Amino acid sequence: MIPRKYLAKLKMELAGTLLEAGDPGYDQSIVIDNGRIDLRPGVVVMCANAQDVATAYKFAIEHEMPFTVRGGGHSAAGYCLNQGGMVIDITNMTAKRLDLDRQVVWTETGNRWRDLYLFLQATNTGLIPIGGGCPTVGIPGFMLGGGISFVSRSYGLSVDNLLSIDLVTPDGKLRRISAESKSKEDRDLWWACRGGGGGNFGIAVAFEIRVHKPNTPTMLVGQIRYPIEYAQEVLGFYNEWIEKAPDELAVYGFMGKVALPAHPDTLVNTVGLTPIFNGNSREGMNLIAPILKFPNIFINLYDMTLPDFEIYNGLLTIVGGMSGYIRSGFMAPKSFTPACIDVLTSSMTSAPSPNSLLVWTHMGGKVTEVKKEATSFWHRDARFLWEVKAIWPQTDQTVQNVNWAYQLGEGMAPHSIGAYCNYIDPLLHNWPTEFYGDNYKRLVRIKKAVDPENHFRFQQSIGSPFNPDGEYPPNLAPLYRTFLV
Repeated sequence: MIPRKYLAKLKMELAGTLLEAGDPGYDQSIVIDNGRIDLRPGVVVMCANAQDVATAYKFAIEHEMPFTVRGGGHSAAGYCLNQGGMVIDITNMTAKRLDLDRQVVWTETGNRWRDLYLFLQATNTGLIPIGGGCPTVGIPGFMLGGGISFVSRSYGLSVDNLLSIDLVTPDGKLRRISAESKSKEDRDLWWACRGGGGGNFGIAVAFEIRVHKPNTPTMLVGQIRYPIEYAQEVLGFYNEWIEKAPDELAVYGFMGKVALPAHPDTLVNTVGLTPIFNGNSREGMNLIAPILKFPNIFINLYDMTLPDFEIYNGLLTIVGGMSGYIRSGFMAPKSFTPACIDVLTSSMTSAPSPNSLLVWTHMGGKVTEVKKEATSFWHRDARFLWEVKAIWPQTDQTVQNVNWAYQLGEGMAPHSIGAYCNYIDPLLHNWPTEFYGDNYKRLVRIKKAVDPENHFRFQQSIGSPFNPDGEYPPNLAPLYRTFLV
């Protein structure tokens, strides 16, 4: 327990506010997307600026308080919260500005992607960031883990468009790191922070991000849903056809229940495709024509700006305060084999909750043009990234829903080549290699050099010895904690 006089002194040093249980705003400050997480920190520091972040961090270190950082609150495992320690909350840090001549946005890290989309739309420039498909996701966690966008095939990963980071480092200093950094330590940090995951090397307080003018002001985007019975036919075709797609076309995937258009109370199992074409809609229609030939439940195609589609489509995948558990896997080209499709269809049609879903990201294009060793994001050669979200409403349904998603992940293991640290999974066996591949050894070396006291640590932080045994049924204890005990 921190003596009151020290907390009172901290309050006086902050431009922002310090919240404790019972204070107005405290309960709201610990609400995150995943309602399964029930952790109550001792204090929440609502930072107003970078100095507040440094002040809060140094206070936590001085008083040996465990701490975590909360941005968008979409941590799949709830690692942005903790029990009894300090949460350094950056959500009030939302300043942003556009340098039109350079086509660069400077943004504080309290912004979510929706904030940046709306900001850029208001400039009437047509410029877009390489951002998240879920509008409520925070910018920093998405970016630090690599950041895969609907237009990554056209422009690369989010980190490929990152120009600098303002970072509170483990020594408590605020540094700006970039490719032009003069010291080896800062250049190593720059490498590590582009794919090495959030919460490992410091607290990012601002980014400079390159933004782009799309090929056309609006794009062809949409949602196509087919009966699950046609999954083998649809995905078997997709598996080959997508390899011929130009970089301007991304076709994401979906599996889950949807309402019948004429009978909204009736949910049916479906397989879906989500096309996004960075170009003229007529050309896009010609490109996607082959996937329109299969029997479908509905085809909704739109000609709209990418930010509008991201705001519209992304809301379909949030947990939204219900309970959730997430697994993921990268896939090589042409991995949608009949055996893989069987795993997905049998799993999704047996989901214990109608709210659960599976989506996959279409990679390739410009993502593959950067060498795997150039940034800490390892999975450059993947073609797809699947993500299963078990979502359920009742607390007594946790075991069956987690076990279901866990088994789906085990079934997909032969068809996967790693996992995504942004969909961090506390039950994943051998997670360092799955998340970071051969880049993990360098990440550990950098971590030891810049954070020798291991101040930035959590259950699956770089260098953690934690490793689930991979047995079934899984031990669920890691789902309920932030720190390794």
